[in-house]
Amino acid sequence: MTNPTHNQAKLHEYRERAVELYDLSKGVEERMGNAAESGSIEAARDALGELTLKTREFEDLRKSLTPAEIFLAKYNVEVINDHTVSFVVPRGVAPIEILREAQGLVAERDLIWPTQLERWGKDPKFTTEGTKSERISIDGHVPNSINKDRTEQEAMVGKENLPSLEHLAVAFAVNWIATGEQLFGWHNKSRSWSYMVRAAGGALYFPSYGLRVVDISDDNSNDHVAVSSRAPGIKKTR
Repeated sequence: MTNPTHNQAKLHEYRERAVELYDLSKGVEERMGNAAESGSIEAARDALGELTLKTREFEDLRKSLTPAEIFLAKYNVEVINDHTVSFVVPRGVAPIEILREAQGLVAERDLIWPTQLERWGKDPKFTTEGTKSERISIDGHVPNSINKDRTEQEAMVGKENLPSLEHLAVAFAVNWIATGEQLFGWHNKSRSWSYMVRAAGGALYFPSYGLRVVDISDDNSNDHVAVSSRAPGIKKTR
């Protein structure tokens, strides 16, 4: 279930206020420029006063949120169901930044295996910043996808729908911050073994010491190997 400590209405308000403040700041820049051209100091003063007030209101709202809630608002995280999550990777942000932020928010354990996080920090797929903001929805364990090899799983979901390994890792991380639960499902919860989940170019696994890449052959069709999929348009069921 979604973590009840996260006030969804407040997060929605925070995102709306952030957009409003950004738009207002751009409008104020224009009004200040017009004021400079016209010599109307009063108009410039009014514009700056409005921006100052809105900024103060936004900061007051920000102070009422926890670090985890600010993270969820920043990446516009929406939990769809217990194996599907939607989020935004903003322009100019690399996947590794989101993963490091998530790791820093989890105090009771390593969300990501530290050695894996270090390796990803040297991987261009994880360190390259996006050139545009992108909304991504990922099903971290497609139902009925076990007991199939990679070819069969790709045929099931459509090879073009497999998410990248870095986006699957981000989906896992933001879902944990939102819910306190992992995205892949437990193959053996008593041993803290998640399902191994294939993505484009590899697979991920969540054992007791944190999220990591797992090496599984393409012909492996065991009951602990599932597949992920990009999932646009899935209706929210929570």
